[in-house]
Amino acid sequence: MRGRTWKNLSTEQSEKIRELLRRVGTEDEKVTGPREVWRIRVEGGVFNYYETGTLYFAGGEGLAETVAREVSKILEAEVTKVPRECLIGLDETGKGEVLGHAVLAAAVVHRDIMPKVEEILGTADTKISHPFDYWDTRFRELDALRGRGLSFELETLPPWDIDRYNVNKIMDIVYQRLIGYVMLSLDPARCSITLDDYGIGSNLEQFLRSLEKKGAVIRVEEKADVKYTEVRVASLLSKWRRQLAMKKINEKFGFPDAPVGTGNGGDPATLAWLQKWKATGQPWPWFVKTSFETVRKFDGRADKPVKTIPPIRHDLLSQDSRTRFGEGQLSTASLSIICPHCGKVQTAAKLTPQPSGELVGRCLACDEVIEDLDTTLRYYSGVALPDSSVIIMGTISKDLQKKGFFGNFTLLIHPLVSKETDSPGGRKEIASLGDFAAMDRIALKAIEGPTDLPPSDHDNAIIGAAKSSNAILVTRDKGMYGNAICRAIFCLTFRA
Repeated sequence: MRGRTWKNLSTEQSEKIRELLRRVGTEDEKVTGPREVWRIRVEGGVFNYYETGTLYFAGGEGLAETVAREVSKILEAEVTKVPRECLIGLDETGKGEVLGHAVLAAAVVHRDIMPKVEEILGTADTKISHPFDYWDTRFRELDALRGRGLSFELETLPPWDIDRYNVNKIMDIVYQRLIGYVMLSLDPARCSITLDDYGIGSNLEQFLRSLEKKGAVIRVEEKADVKYTEVRVASLLSKWRRQLAMKKINEKFGFPDAPVGTGNGGDPATLAWLQKWKATGQPWPWFVKTSFETVRKFDGRADKPVKTIPPIRHDLLSQDSRTRFGEGQLSTASLSIICPHCGKVQTAAKLTPQPSGELVGRCLACDEVIEDLDTTLRYYSGVALPDSSVIIMGTISKDLQKKGFFGNFTLLIHPLVSKETDSPGGRKEIASLGDFAAMDRIALKAIEGPTDLPPSDHDNAIIGAAKSSNAILVTRDKGMYGNAICRAIFCLTFRA
């Protein structure tokens, strides 16, 4: 059995476990560390308890493995005390790192597989730096349980948003959407929801209270990733996703003698990379948080950055859309926007390219640019399904060369779209999107669907997939656009 760590034990808990170990093992052995309180050897392994309230089992087999499982059951029962079947944990990583995205994760762990999940997590500590392979191994073991009692969703916050805006306000919206998404098919009365208290805002708190009234158990606590297994799962998943992106960033931007490193401002490798990049005279790449003090020192700036409220324009959404979102109903069939210029309510917007290639959203009625439409749609919906017409034209990759309208969206690729774009141009665009996804500029997901339909049925199949996936449909095709509007799917169109 892999090693295990249990933290924040009370004096009563530590003595209870100590007596259990004494019954099956040896008397206390001589302590060896300055903060070690006691150590007891059980056949096949040793248990150590420290002044910090941490109980550590280095791993072992035989009786020691059996006892470790029993200890876990005792402490888990005493810590959670929640008679719920589905345990939902939320956590993030990367918010305070100089390089790269922040990653938010929501994990749903069924009570029946909790022992297996705990065994996989072992002594994993997401606050300690490890090579990517370490996190990848843990992720693959957890991923093997997906569909068998474990499910999860991941979201990223881009560096440019962290630079400019109050991040907690963005996290409130994203966590609300993540919770709503993972609970689409769950009864709140069967769930507990636990997240680390980062200073949640009133909107998220109100949303959580509404779920509590429906029977969910809600816990917002400091150091929740230490106390609750489901939050530790979310923490590990977010760490894996961030490390994967940093690995890809290093492959593209690292110097032969100066790798990017972990992205932490205290990492000597990251500091050396920042110095090397600054010496080239090039602008900072997109993944550098230029508002952070570490980077500002390299730029010779002593002023303090000013963070603003993120431009998630609630006023752009219709009252019905806002109400449904507040109730956790995440559906592009109920999404509609209000043009701030002419006041028209509409279930679509038009995209037009700027000279730089970056896209902006416009009102279908008055053709005025709708400011902050990209940010609002990204955080309220965040999922888009481009059809073949968009992929073939390479529209999205051109947009992403800059900050991009679609930056940080999740893009869904339908198998029919893959089939229709199986050409040099289409394959090039998919490969470009793959590069952006590898570095977390976007998320890219292949979805399931039929591939043997007659051409006349392709549009309906793609529109149906957008509806079932709660995705915004992105199309250049006028027929596809009209059919999608008829089926109440929010669209981004390029039509004149």
